[in-house]
Amino acid sequence: MPVLTQMAMMAKESIRFAWAFVLTISGLLGVIGAGPALAADEASDAAVVEQRWIPSVSFFSMGHADKRSARMSADNVSVVRDAADLLDQDGHSIGLPWSFGGTVDIATPVILDLPGRPRLFAHADVGYTYDLEDPVATVGNPGDQPVLPLGQANRIAILNQGASVRAEAKPLVFSGGVGTVFSFEAFDRGFRLRPTLEWMYRRDTMKNALGSGESEGPTDDCTFDCRTLFIRSQTEKGYHSLGPGMELEADVGRAGDFLVGFYGSFRAFYLVGDRKANLRSTGSWRRLDNQPTTRADSTLITRYEREPWHYRFGFGLRLLWSPEE
Repeated sequence: MPVLTQMAMMAKESIRFAWAFVLTISGLLGVIGAGPALAADEASDAAVVEQRWIPSVSFFSMGHADKRSARMSADNVSVVRDAADLLDQDGHSIGLPWSFGGTVDIATPVILDLPGRPRLFAHADVGYTYDLEDPVATVGNPGDQPVLPLGQANRIAILNQGASVRAEAKPLVFSGGVGTVFSFEAFDRGFRLRPTLEWMYRRDTMKNALGSGESEGPTDDCTFDCRTLFIRSQTEKGYHSLGPGMELEADVGRAGDFLVGFYGSFRAFYLVGDRKANLRSTGSWRRLDNQPTTRADSTLITRYEREPWHYRFGFGLRLLWSPEE
C-alpha cells in the first residue's frame, strides 16, 4: 500500500511537471513569436509615418536688417545757414523693420533612405511689418512749410529749412520657399533641420521733403520780400529677393493629433532686379507777402537705393499634423 501510494504520488508529480513544461515551452514560443510581430508592427508604424504627407501651420516673429542709401540735390537751392552751401547731400542707414505673421507648409513622404529621413517641403508666408520712417539722408530740419517767426527779418531765421529722404517698409510682406527637412533625435527630443531656397517680396515707401527760404533782394534782409520753397513728395517701389535659409526646430509637446515645435530661423536674401528708385519733384517759390516772385521753380532730385544683400531672422511656433498610430 505504501508502494502504490508512492507510485500514485510520483505519477501526479510527473503529470504536473509535464503540464508545467508544456506551458513554459508554449510561453517561450509565444514570446519568440511575438518579438517579430512587435518589430513588424513598429516597422509598419514607421513605414506609415514615412509615407505620410505632413501639413503644418506656424506663427512667427522676425526682424529684417537691410542697408539703405539715398542722395538728394536741387538746382541752386540752399537749405543751410550759409547761402553758398547748395543742396547736394547723400546718406546711409540700416533699416530694422519687424514683422509678425503666419506660415502654411506641406512636407512630402520620405524621399531617400538616408540618415535624417529627408522629405521635400514648401511653405508660403505672409507677415505684417512694423517700421518707423528711417531718415536715410537728411540735412537741416525739413518736414513742414518754412515760416519766418514774428519779429525776425533775416533769411537765416526762417524755420523748417532742410531736405530729407525717408524710407519705410510697407506693412505687408510676402515670402515662400522650398527645401528639404531632415529629422533626428537628440536629448530625448525630436529635431528637424530645414535648409531652403527662399523668395521674398516687399515694397518700400520713399518720402522726400525740401524746405528753403531766401530774400528776394540781394541781401539776407527779407523784412518785406522773403520767399520760401516747400516740396513734399513720395513714391513706392517693390523688391523681389532670393536667397538661402536655414531653420532648426525642436519638438516641445503634443496637442491631440498635432506635434508642437519651436524653431529659430535665419535667411539671407539677394535683391534681383533694379535696386534704385528715382524721383524728380518740382515746387514753386512763394513770397510771404503774396506778391509775385522773380524766382523760377526749383526741382528736388532724389535717389533711393537698397544694398543687394539683406537678412531676416527670428523665431516661431509650428503645429504639425502627426497623429499617433
